[in-house]
Amino acid sequence: MGKIDNIILRYLHKTSSPEEQELLLKWLEESEVNRQYFRSLKDAHDLGKAGISLRNSRVDQQWKNFEKQIINKNNKTGISRYFTPFLRYAAVFTLGFICFQAIFYLTRQDENNIFNPTIIETGIGERTKISLPDGSKIWINTCSSIAYDKNYGNIDRQVHLKGEGYFEVRTDTLKPFLVHADKFTYRVIGTSFNVYSFDDDDETSIALLEGGVTIEHENLSEQLLPGQVFIFNKESGKHTRTKVDVNRLSSWREGELVFDNITFEELAKRLERNFNIQFVFENDNVREHSFGGSFRNYESVETIMKVISTSTPVKYEIKGNIVYVK
Repeated sequence: MGKIDNIILRYLHKTSSPEEQELLLKWLEESEVNRQYFRSLKDAHDLGKAGISLRNSRVDQQWKNFEKQIINKNNKTGISRYFTPFLRYAAVFTLGFICFQAIFYLTRQDENNIFNPTIIETGIGERTKISLPDGSKIWINTCSSIAYDKNYGNIDRQVHLKGEGYFEVRTDTLKPFLVHADKFTYRVIGTSFNVYSFDDDDETSIALLEGGVTIEHENLSEQLLPGQVFIFNKESGKHTRTKVDVNRLSSWREGELVFDNITFEELAKRLERNFNIQFVFENDNVREHSFGGSFRNYESVETIMKVISTSTPVKYEIKGNIVYVK
């Protein structure tokens, strides 16, 4: 049994860590085959909970064979003893043996039990706003995505973010709101904040407008106060916390592009997400030049580059949708 199987088992029994949940979500997004495999294990798990008897000589024999080959390996992690009732059914289902009719019946009886995440994605230059079942609102910036279980709010409130999002979370003291972004988990009860977490960026950050946020990452656990931004550098592993104008930082919701003393390389990435363009650096020294300023997203790339070139030593040429930086 591979690593993903163990993560699925822990997820179904609600003992998985935020990092494991993030890995599971990424794995599910990779292919329909992965999603079907997950549903198979989920159905087998539901069979065990529903008390449908699958015990017969063939099942027991296959279980014994499976146990000899696989389960002993998992004893080292302490999983097999805890999950033995479930694994009997999961193993039978995964190995493609009997019980198709029982699984079909259970699935038809309660299709809502199948894990089926809702995923909202934005493309280049796109932004959108969504409302969650509990009334919480999320603004999603360009080239970003939000994913949450269709049973969101029934037991807990968890979402997964890739990219940038602004959150206004409805207060519920019994069900904290969790945002999983990269390897971080942000835990809140009711608050407004902005999360920036792109895979291809060196930094990830969260800025708090009001309320309170607990930042969780490996052995790190910190409280963020309103008006503060927490920035984590992925390369160095170091983090900082400073004061910031959160409204300005999240003004992208109103169509404003704000760049606060960022490198030109980072600026190029952000412009690529907002416009259908590509930057080609013919002079690598330019990458580390810093720039600060703001634009409206309806302004053209030509206009933005003219402004940048007047305040920095950056020289450029635009050919089609490619910006050559000299």
